[in-house]
Amino acid sequence: MSKTAWYLTASAIILCLAYLPFNSAQMAAQEVSAPVPAAPGVAADANPEKNIIAVPENSPIRGRLVIETPKAEQVKATFSAPAVVEADPARYARIYPPLSGRVMELNVCLGDRVSEGQPLVAIDSPEFNEAQGDFLKAKSALELAGKTLARLNLLFEHGVAAQKDVEQAKSDHDVARNELERAQTRLQMYTQSAEHKLGAPVVVKSPISGTVVELSVSRGEFRNDAATEMMTVADLSTVWLTANVQEKDIRNVRKDGEVTAVLAAYPDDSFSGRVLFIGDILDADTRCIKARIAFPNPECRLKPGMFATATFQCAAESVITVPNTAVFQVDGAPRVFVELAPWTFEPREIRAGAQTSDRTIILAGLLASDRIVAREGSLLQ
Repeated sequence: MSKTAWYLTASAIILCLAYLPFNSAQMAAQEVSAPVPAAPGVAADANPEKNIIAVPENSPIRGRLVIETPKAEQVKATFSAPAVVEADPARYARIYPPLSGRVMELNVCLGDRVSEGQPLVAIDSPEFNEAQGDFLKAKSALELAGKTLARLNLLFEHGVAAQKDVEQAKSDHDVARNELERAQTRLQMYTQSAEHKLGAPVVVKSPISGTVVELSVSRGEFRNDAATEMMTVADLSTVWLTANVQEKDIRNVRKDGEVTAVLAAYPDDSFSGRVLFIGDILDADTRCIKARIAFPNPECRLKPGMFATATFQCAAESVITVPNTAVFQVDGAPRVFVELAPWTFEPREIRAGAQTSDRTIILAGLLASDRIVAREGSLLQ
């Protein structure tokens, strides 16, 4: 091969290598930019940036879509909260021994009905006997001081007794009266009356009418800890249901609002009550407040400690609602297909509220005049 021919062959090879990458990249770009066919029955997006969907005239989807306008109506929304049954503190009494001693009489059993002032237990206590002795001594001392004062007053009127003796007798009488009042107050701390026979046991009486729901004492037992309860009497004719209301639902709770409750113990029954008290402090850990509902409990079916689900009735308000089937989720946000033009739709993000049995309250994102896809909207996704 001549030198000239060799140079020509080499130049041709270099030119081919230089054009090869450019042509490959150009072909790849052409493949990417090739149009993608639309899904069957749905036309290509009229505006891809807004994700607008047009349904062709001959599409079978038109026959399945149900289009309607949102409904403006008065709705009483509801929300639920976990709750627990509690006894009314004003109708709940823990009975403690007033002093140390031995239980001589036990007049009630667990589950007994008691009335206010009914004797529950009798305790033989040396401390109580000492207090009774002090009371009797003070009573006798006051009687003696009174007689002495009367006698000296009589003698002073006849010029026999001195003025200082009368004044001393008055002072002794005042001291004796104060001592009797102190002894009487001490006795009344243990029992309702100071008139007791010396050596008689102290009788503990029920402060309220109710049922003995706890009993932890027996006859003959010696009690020396005044901080340990002997029994509990509770009036369960009315109980509280304490519900933990989430922060987002606080605005819907109002005093005297209607509440229905279903208990785990009675799943087929519903109990009605009204909000009695709404807490003022939000729990920083659970982000809840406590709402207490008073429930009548004439048959004592509601027991303290039972778990329940409380359903609160919100105040009636004018809202826009759509069928539950119209709302779908995209990236965790609720959306509704809105008709922009005949058979042209846009998935619009909304702010959904509470749900009733078949409709969803729309808080923002829709107008009452909008037309939406009420059913079969999944065909447009």
